[in-house]
Amino acid sequence: MKYVIAIVLFCSFVGGVYEYGHHQGYAESQAEMIEKIAESNAKARETENKLNTQVADLSTQLVKVQNEAQKQIAKRDADIANGKLQLYVRTKGTVCPTTNAPATSGPDTSTAQLDPAFAQSLVRVTDDGDTAIRKLNACIATYNQVKELINGSTTTR
Repeated sequence: MKYVIAIVLFCSFVGGVYEYGHHQGYAESQAEMIEKIAESNAKARETENKLNTQVADLSTQLVKVQNEAQKQIAKRDADIANGKLQLYVRTKGTVCPTTNAPATSGPDTSTAQLDPAFAQSLVRVTDDGDTAIRKLNACIATYNQVKELINGSTTTR
C-alpha cells in the first residue's frame, strides 16, 4: 500500500510540475507575442506618420503649384483681354488683296487674329488639361513615395 500511495503521489507531483511548467511556458509565449505585436504596431504607427507627413507635404506643394499656375493664367487672360497678347491662326484660302499688299508666291496662307474672348476660351481648355496633369503627377508622386516607404519597411501585415 505504501508503494501505491508513493507512486500516486509521485505521478501527481510529476504531473503538477509538468502542468506548472507548461502554464509558465504558455504565459511567456503570450507575453512575447504581445511584445512583438506592440513593436509591430509602433513601427506601423511610425510608418503611418511618415506617410501622412509626406502626403501632406505633397498636397501643400500641389496647392502652391496650382496657385502659381492660377496667377500665371490670370495674368495671361488679362494680357489677352487688354490686347497685350494676341493669338493668331493660320488660314488657307483666298485673302482679299489690299492695294499695298505685296504679291507672294507659293501656297496661299495667311494669318487671322482671334477674338480675345474666343482666345481666352481656347486657352482655358489647355489650362484644364494642365491642371489635370499637375494633379495626376502629384498623385503619381504620392503613390511612388508611399510604395517606396511600405516596400522598404520591415513591418508585417
